[in-house]
Amino acid sequence: MKNGRTQFSIDRTTGVPPFLQIVEQVKESLYTGKLSLGDYLPSISEVVRVSAINANTVMKAYRELETLGVAQALQGVGTIIIDLPKGANPILLDTYYSKFEALIIQARQDGLEWEPILHLASTVMREIKAKEKPL
Repeated sequence: MKNGRTQFSIDRTTGVPPFLQIVEQVKESLYTGKLSLGDYLPSISEVVRVSAINANTVMKAYRELETLGVAQALQGVGTIIIDLPKGANPILLDTYYSKFEALIIQARQDGLEWEPILHLASTVMREIKAKEKPL
């Protein structure tokens, strides 16, 4: 059994429900290669112990991951990653990670602060998405 050694970080100041934070962190871990197909998510009791959130919250997150087709609960074994989120391609993501990283490093070296970079990236993505035709 492989374990992706994922630990969840819950930020109670964001207004984002903890179960959605878990779902997003799993997806991010899959996009960045920290989790792979066949990896097991931490047990519900482990997540509760480490992050001090309610077990029902963790179960809700894991059920949502099942609904998305990303994970599957196996009775007595744990929750395993069975698929990547829609549109995820690990090879392409790895390639573009390096490109984004270099661009962000260059922007920082040129004197841009973190917040403007984040807003710029969000704006560009939103504008491109609005121009795309639905598939």
